[in-house]
Amino acid sequence: MKMKKLMLCLITIFCALCIVTGCSNEELEEKKKEEKQEGNCTIVECMKKIEPTNTIEEINEIIGFSSTTDAMIGSDPIWKFDSKNWISYKSYSEDDITIQATIDKETIKDENIKIPLSSDLQKDLNNGSFTYKEFVEKVGGEGTLTSISKGSEIYTWVDKNGQRLGATFNKKSGKCSIASYR
Repeated sequence: MKMKKLMLCLITIFCALCIVTGCSNEELEEKKKEEKQEGNCTIVECMKKIEPTNTIEEINEIIGFSSTTDAMIGSDPIWKFDSKNWISYKSYSEDDITIQATIDKETIKDENIKIPLSSDLQKDLNNGSFTYKEFVEKVGGEGTLTSISKGSEIYTWVDKNGQRLGATFNKKSGKCSIASYR
């Protein structure tokens, strides 16, 4: 008799926990859907299609889902592909808009990338800089577009060890103006 009461009590507690914590299958499936948004393109592909002159509505169409806001990131519109990949839209003025992608570096690692020494890169910048094409030749592969604005584009390279190099290219001159390691 005591064993039946104990089992009944344990079953009741388990059911109550499930109800309180909301561990139903429907809710678990909904959380999985929220964690990874399916759009019209991957984050890397979408960044190639977006222009800094696009409206938020146009970007919604390109990406395939609507923007949201995230208090942890700020009040600007973002398109969250998952917990490690998103595109943000920052408007400083009507003519000054930056669209930036936060991309999990593990997904853009490239075995062919050879990131140059900081001193060598600084010499190149001091000697008149270089174009994107010249930079690609220098590091051994294409970069990933991670930021666009009216005046510049930023590309990021990640080598096999996870070292990142970002380079800003001026749209007018086509030359690299800033390079930074992370």
